[in-house]
Amino acid sequence: MALPRVANLERAKWRTRCRQRLSEHIQGKLGISIEPSQVRLITGIDDPYNWSFLPEKRHLFSKHLSKHSTSAYMQLCREVGTSFEAVNADTSAGHIAQVKQGDASLSQPDTSFAAKIEQLEAENSRLTSELNQWRDQAIKESESKRYAQKEVDELQSTLQTARAEIQQMRHEINNWALTADFFKKSTIQSYRGLNEEFLLLEKLKSEVPALCNGQSLDWISSEVANGMMP
Repeated sequence: MALPRVANLERAKWRTRCRQRLSEHIQGKLGISIEPSQVRLITGIDDPYNWSFLPEKRHLFSKHLSKHSTSAYMQLCREVGTSFEAVNADTSAGHIAQVKQGDASLSQPDTSFAAKIEQLEAENSRLTSELNQWRDQAIKESESKRYAQKEVDELQSTLQTARAEIQQMRHEINNWALTADFFKKSTIQSYRGLNEEFLLLEKLKSEVPALCNGQSLDWISSEVANGMMP
């Protein structure tokens, strides 16, 4: 006799656990005692309870409990009372459409879940509005950033031009300073040379006799001053 596969044993374990969890939920929520082995996801006319669930959990109630996979059992155990709950069959008879085997029609959420859906939709609308606001703000900030970057680029270009002009002016000022220094030195040298010539002339005047054939030597000073003396 072949031994059961490990996966089948695991699935059976979770199916039993799931039935027990749903049975406890029905007892706690409605005060109705249902044996774990009698818990159904697709309820019948004689069942005293129905299931109310969020739209995204419809697939869990589209097949019988015994047909589900291990992951589905885990999800049912985890989300019972959160994304779906048991409701009285009499209070939901006119509000919940029964799911028939092989039929695509599914039960609609009751008042508590409808309110939760409305709350979620309102929250979704609020988040969408905030997202749009943040997106618009991001666009404006992006445009402002591009404009600011353009201004910075223009200022940097102007600054570079100004620096180049300042460098050119410094170069020209330096050239003018060198030229002025050259003329200053030339003027000083010329003055010194002229002063030396006058000193030499005074020395000659003191050494030459005051008179030569009765003629004054003042004309020599005049000739030297006029640059005629060799």
